[in-house]
Amino acid sequence: MIWCPRCDQGWVTRARVPGEPGTFLLCYECDTVWVDREPHAGPPFLTLEEYLARFRLDGLWSNIELLEKEPGA
Repeated sequence: MIWCPRCDQGWVTRARVPGEPGTFLLCYECDTVWVDREPHAGPPFLTLEEYLARFRLDGLWSNIELLEKEPGA
């Protein structure tokens, strides 16, 4: 895992939407999502809410599956 370059306050983890192909990167702290690229501070990026709207889901963590645990958790 890497430290979030956008908020500088949380870890970035790999996650997925159950039942959907592919994975994405997500910051535990600021809910920034990166799809098909490494995390970076500037655009383009999405919020978790924006990303899940693509699947007609609410922007809730209960709608995703985390594939890595936050360090120290």
